[in-house]
Amino acid sequence: MPVDKTIARTIMLALPVAIIFPTSGHTNTDFNSSTWSVSIDNDGILGTDKNYSNGLFLEYHSERVNNLALSSPWPYRIAGQLFTSDVEQTLSWNWRIGQQMWTPSDIESQQPVINERPYAGLLFVDLGINRYQPNLTQKYQLRLGTVGPRSLAKHTQKTIHDWIGSDNPNGWNNQIKNQWIANFSYQQHNTLYSSPISDFLHSQWDVASLARASIGNDQSDLAAGISLRWGQDLTKSLGAIGFTPGEFVDVSALSASRSGYFLFTGIEGRYKFNDITIEGKRPDETYPAHLEPWQASVVLGGVFYRLTWGITLSLATHTKEFKQSMDTTHSNGSVEFFWRFPQ
Repeated sequence: MPVDKTIARTIMLALPVAIIFPTSGHTNTDFNSSTWSVSIDNDGILGTDKNYSNGLFLEYHSERVNNLALSSPWPYRIAGQLFTSDVEQTLSWNWRIGQQMWTPSDIESQQPVINERPYAGLLFVDLGINRYQPNLTQKYQLRLGTVGPRSLAKHTQKTIHDWIGSDNPNGWNNQIKNQWIANFSYQQHNTLYSSPISDFLHSQWDVASLARASIGNDQSDLAAGISLRWGQDLTKSLGAIGFTPGEFVDVSALSASRSGYFLFTGIEGRYKFNDITIEGKRPDETYPAHLEPWQASVVLGGVFYRLTWGITLSLATHTKEFKQSMDTTHSNGSVEFFWRFPQ
């Protein structure tokens, strides 16, 4: 789905400048903030319109606390009772509302296209808890939602394409059928190496591992990856990098850092057991798509944040997700704006 290329280019130019010439560093001690964010994933920034085409997200991330059972809303308070008290740990809770869509490359065709994935839309809410310890971040997430016409992805894409004068997507009548989804995921980030802070821009390097598992009728997989970052105050933002569309940067991991910046890259490999956006039931099964279980992703990007605001820019390339795909890879970009509220 094409986006305004002028805006995209401005963001891509502005972010590196902000990172290279930051304001003076702060002593990031005992800082704590909650965060609101809005973000968009889109492949139009890279001049394509196929596979994972678009995602829109609204998120809230709480400040960090020592005990969720005492200081969080239901149902996080109930879930918080599962975590034992530890003087070295802090916890936070979050929610996210999102809509994502996947399309074939020929969006003008009214009929299913051979060697293409089906149209699919997903509307969901995520409820999550993050646990932070020295050199370790753990994330627990429950996703509830729906695929199919109930996701309203057809209306979103048609409306946006009308606004920007892009090709009309005509094949949504063949999208994955309505089905409720539920997924649970766990991921763990471990610091493998963290360099001393240098005099150059008050910066450092770190390397972290990621292990992830998801189960549900949306998507189930096992994944492992590694990330490399260069920037400021990295020890207080472990777990900020991800590989899942819509989650390339997790701004909740920044909540204990007053200000900072970093550039990042990483790679993840995974084995996927099911994917409803590929294998879900659809009206016309003439050209079925079969899941490619072995997949990988590479991400790179930058994050810049001050006391009350921040911005992220990410680019990702993924190997093919279904066996019939004629493309060995597909890519998309992501932009996120967030507002921080120090406690």
